[in-house]
Amino acid sequence: MNRRIAGITLSLSLALGTLAFYQQPESTAKAETLSEIKKKQDANKQRGAAAEKKLAQNEHKQDALESEIARLDKISTETDEKIRAKEAEIADTKEEIAELEKEIEVVQKRIDERDKLLKDRVKAMYENGGAVSYLDVMLGSKDFGNFIERVFALNMIADQDKQILEDQKKDKKLLESKKSKVEAALTKLQIAASQLQELRKQLDSQMAAKDKLMGQLKKEQSHLEHEVHKVENAEKLLKAQEAAIRAEMERAARASISNNGGGGSSQPPAGNGMIIKPAAGAITSTFASRFDGMHYGLDIAQGGTVPIHAAADGTVIKSEYSNSYGNVIYISHYIDGQTWTTVYAHMRSRAVQGGSVKRGQMIGYMGNTGQSMGQHLHFELHKGPWNQAKSNAVNPAAYW
Repeated sequence: MNRRIAGITLSLSLALGTLAFYQQPESTAKAETLSEIKKKQDANKQRGAAAEKKLAQNEHKQDALESEIARLDKISTETDEKIRAKEAEIADTKEEIAELEKEIEVVQKRIDERDKLLKDRVKAMYENGGAVSYLDVMLGSKDFGNFIERVFALNMIADQDKQILEDQKKDKKLLESKKSKVEAALTKLQIAASQLQELRKQLDSQMAAKDKLMGQLKKEQSHLEHEVHKVENAEKLLKAQEAAIRAEMERAARASISNNGGGGSSQPPAGNGMIIKPAAGAITSTFASRFDGMHYGLDIAQGGTVPIHAAADGTVIKSEYSNSYGNVIYISHYIDGQTWTTVYAHMRSRAVQGGSVKRGQMIGYMGNTGQSMGQHLHFELHKGPWNQAKSNAVNPAAYW
C-alpha cells in the first residue's frame, strides 16, 4: 500500500472512530461523566500518536532499505563491470597464447630444417675425409682461373655455413623468448581466472544480500514498487517527455523524407510487428492483474549477459537509476502518426543516455537492479505518453 494512502486511511479510521463515539445514543452519553469522555479522548489521541509514530518509523525503515538496495546495486554493477573486464582480459591472453604458439611452431620448423641441413653437411664432410684444404683446391685446379673459381666457391660455402649457424643461434634464442612469454601469459591467465572466480563469488554474495533486503521490503509493502511504479522525479520525467515527443516527431518527419531504414549495433530478437521483443528470454510475468495489483508490463528473464534492444526507432526521454526500477530507460516513439512510449527497467547497465535510437539498437544489458528479485527485464508499452497512473499501458506482446 502506498505510504501516503496508508497515512490517510489511518487518519480517517481515527476520525470515524471518534465520530462513532459522539453518535452514541443520548442516554448512554449522559451516563458517562465528562471525566470518562476526556479519558477516551486522551486514549484516542495516544493511539493516534502511537500509530503516526509507527507509520513514520515504517517509512524510515523502508527508506533505509531502499537506500541499501541502491548501494548494493551500485557495487554489484561495479563488480559486474570488473567481471566483464576480467573476462575480456582472459580472452585477450588466450589469443596472445594462441598467436605465440603459432609463432613458436614456425620458428621450431625453421630450427628443425637447419638442424637437418647441418647434419647432412657434417655427414658429407666426414665421408669426404674432413674439410677441403686450399692445397687440395690448388692441386685439383686445371688452371689459375679455375683455382680462383674453386676458392670463391669454397668461401661461399663457408660463409653460408656461418650464416646458417648464426640464424640457428638467433632462432633458438627467439624460441626461448617466445616460450618464456607463453609461460608468463599462462601465469597471468591463471591469476586472472582466480580473480574472476573471486569476483563472481562477490557478486553472488551481493545479490544474496539484496535478495534478503528485498524480502524485508516486500514484508513492509503490500507490493513491489515496480508493479505500481512510484517515480521519484515524476515532474522532471514528464517535462523531459514533452521535449522527447517533440524531438521524436521531428526525427520521424526527417526519416520519412529521407526514407532511412532502421538499424542497430547488434542483432536483436527477430520480429515483424510494430515493435520487436527487446530481449531474448522467457516471459515470466504477463500483462495482467495479480494478487498484489496490476502488472503493467511484461517480465522477460534469461541468465547470462543478455543485451537489451530498442523496440523501435525513437528518442530517449530519460536514462537514470531509480530506487524502484533500478537502471531504467524511457523512450518515446512516433509510429504512423501515433505517439508510443517504451520503458526498460531493472537493467544491469545502460548504454545510452539520450538522443535518438534505432530499432534493434543495443541500449544496455538485462539485470537485477532496483526493487527486483532475479535477473529480468521489466518492459512496458504505453499507447501515448507515459503517465504515473499508467492509464495508457497496453500489452506489449500484442504488438510484436
